[in-house]
Amino acid sequence: MCCVGKRRHDIIYPNEFMPLAERVIHLIEFKNVSKTYPNGVKGLKNVNLTIEQGEFVAIIGLSGAGKSKAASFMEDMDFFCVDNLPAPLIVKFAELGMAGSGEYQRVVLVSDVRSGTCFDGLFQALDALKSLKCSYRILFMDAEDETIIKRYKETRRSHPLMEDGLSLEQAIAMEREMLRP
Repeated sequence: MCCVGKRRHDIIYPNEFMPLAERVIHLIEFKNVSKTYPNGVKGLKNVNLTIEQGEFVAIIGLSGAGKSKAASFMEDMDFFCVDNLPAPLIVKFAELGMAGSGEYQRVVLVSDVRSGTCFDGLFQALDALKSLKCSYRILFMDAEDETIIKRYKETRRSHPLMEDGLSLEQAIAMEREMLRP
């Protein structure tokens, strides 16, 4: 959405003559974004994402799928990013942000298997945000197993679930199962 407006406090306000129903400001909006790398690997395919002013963004997904990179991009856009916040603290953090003076209105929470072995707590916290009338978006990051394996080999890091003696392939399969709806 593109609108002519006045700039105050780093927020673009629409022209006063615009009808009230059209005065929705999207903080971030991607429409049909695709990315194919030179080697033919598709990084993104027709991605659509809209984040409104004041919405929390929860980035979840597979380890090695690009959550940290997405959070880094959003941090560059002046979002306050919290990585690996335990699920029971999400609601308290949201309450703090809602009671503040506005400095925590652009918040990204990153969660993965490091936050615990079950995502039920995360989804319970997100449901609690609804009861507080705090809107949020989930940005789910996924990648092909081969891509994740390549990334782990390149960085020489271990997958968080490999601590249980699993191979990388087994850890990825287990994490996929944990994230299944």
